[in-house]
Amino acid sequence: MSGTPAILLMLLIAGCESTLEEPPPAVFDLSGTWELDAGASDAAPDLQEIRRLEDRDVLRGRQRDAEASSIFVTEDFPVLDTPRMTIEQDARSMGIQYADGTYRDVSWGERERGFWTIRAGWREGALVIDSRRNLTRGRETMRLERGGRRLRVDVSVETGGRDVRSVRVFDRQ
Repeated sequence: MSGTPAILLMLLIAGCESTLEEPPPAVFDLSGTWELDAGASDAAPDLQEIRRLEDRDVLRGRQRDAEASSIFVTEDFPVLDTPRMTIEQDARSMGIQYADGTYRDVSWGERERGFWTIRAGWREGALVIDSRRNLTRGRETMRLERGGRRLRVDVSVETGGRDVRSVRVFDRQ
């Protein structure tokens, strides 16, 4: 019986973690062009290194899922290697044009995009985009700083292979 309160507490915490508010707060506007501050950002993931380490982990039996991989992480999460992005935002969604021409539409709430289930909304003053596909879980947390002139994007991707965590910082142009 002593485990029951602990289980209920864990369920309550998990439920709170998944709660995202929508629509966007009036003060949270990402519209505009954003340039990467390379000095304040982590380097883009080294895809060749990820592949080498994942191959080694599979051979040694250390990777839970031999088909899981972070090798495509920059395709699914282009913010990880873009030097610039232009964002248009309204009350229902935002569109992001990355420097390489990739375009991404993010709608508030839950949506299906390709193989992904994506939930986007606000928690504690930040935009949170949760992406799920099989064993792969991704989270992008976008927080405005310096009176809205700076955008900090924390990215965490868990694949069952090599996980990727990165901070990218952009300045509004």
